[in-house]
Formats: sequence, C-alpha cells, structure tokens
Amino acid sequence: MKLDSNLTLLAQIASVDIFLYSKNNVESTASEKVSDLKRFITEALNSKIKVNELLIINKNNFYITSFMIQDTKILIVPHLNTANTFDTTNLIGFGQKISETASLIYQLLTQSPAPTWNYHFKNIYAPQTLNFFSKQQIEKLVCNEQEILIAISELNETRFKRALKRPTYSSYMGAIFEKNNYERGMKDVLIHFITLLFYVCLQKNELALNLALKVQDDLLGKIEFRTSFKPFASTLHQLAMECFVTLKNVRHITNLPLAEKCVLYIKSNIYKKISLVDVAQYVGYSPSTVSHTFKKEFKVSIRTYINSQKITTAKHMLATKVLRPSEISNLLSFSNPSYFNHVFKKEVGVTPSVYRKQIIQANRLQHVK
Repeated sequence: MKLDSNLTLLAQIASVDIFLYSKNNVESTASEKVSDLKRFITEALNSKIKVNELLIINKNNFYITSFMIQDTKILIVPHLNTANTFDTTNLIGFGQKISETASLIYQLLTQSPAPTWNYHFKNIYAPQTLNFFSKQQIEKLVCNEQEILIAISELNETRFKRALKRPTYSSYMGAIFEKNNYERGMKDVLIHFITLLFYVCLQKNELALNLALKVQDDLLGKIEFRTSFKPFASTLHQLAMECFVTLKNVRHITNLPLAEKCVLYIKSNIYKKISLVDVAQYVGYSPSTVSHTFKKEFKVSIRTYINSQKITTAKHMLATKVLRPSEISNLLSFSNPSYFNHVFKKEVGVTPSVYRKQIIQANRLQHVK
C-alpha cells in the first residue's frame, strides 16, 4: 500500500499525520520529525489489533489511533496543536471524527467500503513534561496579543511595532513547540496568528476583499511550504510585519480611483495575457463600468492601453541583444509574433527588428562622439 496525493490532502484537511507501517516499509505524510512521539507510536505499533478494530491510545489526554489493513498497520496522529482534552460528550464526537477519517483512509487505500469499526481504548499514564505558565501569566500574554490586534485593526504602524516587542500567547506557544523541536506546532501557531491578523483588519477596515484574501493566501502558503521556523520569535515578527505591510498596501489600493486600480493591475501583470474581464474581476466592477470609466479618464480603451504598456516594455527589451523579437512576443503573452509585429509597428512606426537596428546604430554613434 502506498501513500498518494489524496491521502496527503486528507491528512491536511483532518489536521493529522498518517503513517503506514508494513514489514519492510514505512511511509508518512508527516512533514517533520516526530521524535517526541516515538514512545507513543512504538506503543501503538506493538499493540495487537483485531480485524475491524480501531485502537485509540490515550496518553495525557492526547489520542492517536491505529488499525490494520492486511499486513499494513495504519496510524492516525493528530497534530499537537489539536484540542485533545475531552469531556464525555466531546469524546463521543472525537470517536465519530476519527472513525470517519479512518474509514476514508481505508477506502482510499483499498478502493473498498470501510468496515464497521469496533473501538478499543488503551490508556498510557505518563507525567506531563511541559511546565505551563500560570493563569495570570497567560492572561497577560493574551492581553499583549490583543494590543497587536488593536494596532493592526487601526493599521497603526508605530503601535503595531511596539506591541510586537512584547511577549504574547502565540510567541509563548511557539517557543514551547520550538523547545520540543516540533515544526508542525510552530507552523500551526503562525497560521492561526496570521489568519487572526487578517480577520481583525478586515473587520475594521474597508478593504478590497479579493485583494486581501489573495495576499492572505500567499502569506499562508509561504508559511505552509516553509521548512524551518527557527528562531521562532524572529520568524513570527518577520511574518507579522509582512502581513502589516501587505494589508496597508491593500488599503492604499482600495482607496485608489477605479481607473488607477486598472492601471496598477495592468502594470503589475504586464507579462500575462490581460483581458477586460481580468481587470474587471480584479477591481470588482462590471466590464462595462470598467471600460467606460477607464476611457473617460485616459481617453483610450483598456485594450489600447494594455498594448501600449506591453510595447513600452518590449522597447526596453529590444534595446539589448538578449532576446529575439519572437521571444519577446511570447514573454509578453501576445497571441503570436505576427500580431506582436502588427501592434508594435502601429505603436512605434517600425517593426521590432527595425527598431532594434535603429537603437544599435544610435548607440554606436553616441559611442563615437
């Protein structure tokens, strides 16, 4: 049995790691070492499991689950940031969730319906290894974090930087995961913290939602694919400042007049194939409104302006000998070199090849002088 992209996606959605143990092979969706869970996992591997049985092992109110498919033992290990302290009601909900996850894994691996599971619980009693702050200390950290949220809701840079220097609940939890060498925990703390910053800022500011969500996705993606978060304190500070700067930039763009937003999009995407619909989706207005407003402001159509900006970029490229006109055409996403030549000649008066020769000749004359 092999892990595939579907199992990896399921692991991400369920916030778990999946381990497949067979006689000569071990596969895992875990993106980092889980040495701190070694004893726990060993206990699960050494436990005998009956057919159609889910073994749920509890150690200090942290639960992992194991079951068998033929000669392969499957382990489901929740991420350490997952809430794993349950009263009776929540434990029933946990059992249902883990049963559904196990059933999906079974179906993905065997292409067959999952069995009806029988549950078996096993408790491992071990002393807690982490010394947490007192309630009063935690409350102070939470209060400090609230200061950061207030500052970003106001997009007040001075207040935000000052608040970032104080210890917070997120920095405290990240430091615990860092001390225990648990990358996934640090990653989840950062994802939660950055998501909270975006949420609070969006609640308090009139921001272009599509732009804000785009920069949020980009930043969260950067966190998800990052492989190391040490030192955690500086990583949190760097990502928080990047979040602040991008949100402030989104506010600036949001407040721009419609026509200027269009110009910004066109210049930022000059190497892409740009249509009126693309621009309209970016600014959040209908194509007809965008077209009318843009032409009223700049006295040219959006298509004419796009081509003009692409030709301006092409002229800079033609001033060197690095790229052929056909390569420049492709780089600027023209439909074909012939159309590029046509647009260029209409804009400049000569073809790209002739323009390049003129530039080279002019440079030679300048050099002679």
